[in-house]
Amino acid sequence: MHETIHSFWHMCDPKLPLNVVMSGISYCDKNYRIERHGENLFSFEYIIDGSGVLEINSQTVYPQKNDVYMLTRNSDHAYYSSEEHPWTKIWVVFYGDLAEYLFKRYLPADTYIVKDCNIFSYLNEILNLSSAGHKSYPDLVDEVSVLLLKIVLRLKNHLEHKVLSAAEQIKLCLDVNIENRMDINDVCVQLGYSKNYIIKLFRETYGTTPYAYFRKRKIELAQQYLLNTHLTVNEISAKLNFADQHYFASSFKATVGVSPSEYRKTAKSR
Repeated sequence: MHETIHSFWHMCDPKLPLNVVMSGISYCDKNYRIERHGENLFSFEYIIDGSGVLEINSQTVYPQKNDVYMLTRNSDHAYYSSEEHPWTKIWVVFYGDLAEYLFKRYLPADTYIVKDCNIFSYLNEILNLSSAGHKSYPDLVDEVSVLLLKIVLRLKNHLEHKVLSAAEQIKLCLDVNIENRMDINDVCVQLGYSKNYIIKLFRETYGTTPYAYFRKRKIELAQQYLLNTHLTVNEISAKLNFADQHYFASSFKATVGVSPSEYRKTAKSR
């Protein structure tokens, strides 16, 4: 893994309405993991490529290519790349009264991911400003503040105006319930579509059945828990709401090719 990071910790001034803490671009690997608890920081992170997991304030989301995820002040969060396709991402970390205002005024509470919203140009401009050695820190903050407002407005408009197709609604319903016990009948109740319509539409759009997709995503999340936590196999099985540990182990092996215990052991020996 390698990163380009511009740090301004030593220049931060509590008298300013906004402080830029860091900006950078990260080329992650399978070992990439960040965890924070209750820090006074905000960030925007745009996924250029790859996939991974963000656990924040009891939510779990799955940022992938062209998604934006947001970290908010005082949140408990952990985020990490997938092993098979690690993130490449560009990001900025900041804090202050202006940051607090922008999030409260323009973005829905408890929203931590915006799907398919390209903000690369704004973050790349912040990165370019960060690397310009001739700028004073207050000038940098002024220019970044304008760009952060543009990012917030872009996210706000995207959230308000994006109309999901029926297939996207089904996929979103499955994604947000990935840790729950859910079957096709539950999707029917939530979305008001018939079972046959859901299966046919999902297969036509994504090339697989809702059940196969849901199980695959559960196994992918199980892999991340095995690699990045100390939860036992039984605890992971319960957390992901498999019927029992035996069914979890057999489903995992059918998808990955080895048992959960073997997968964790092999990964740690690399």
